[in-house]
Amino acid sequence: MAVVATYHYPHGTVEICDDAYRNASPEELKRREERMWAVAYEIALNAEKRRRAKENEESVSGRGV
Repeated sequence: MAVVATYHYPHGTVEICDDAYRNASPEELKRREERMWAVAYEIALNAEKRRRAKENEESVSGRGV
């Protein structure tokens, strides 16, 4: 098993191994790639939500309320 592609994101790294390609049709490879991008988007979206929530908490606590 060899790593054939690596994708770096702010909150994680995805490594694609050659096993992922063995005996997979072009349609299956496309489906897998689309799923990978969907998961990466979900990770980024959740990270942004956490960042905004933290930013909001800090601005509220800074008001002295």
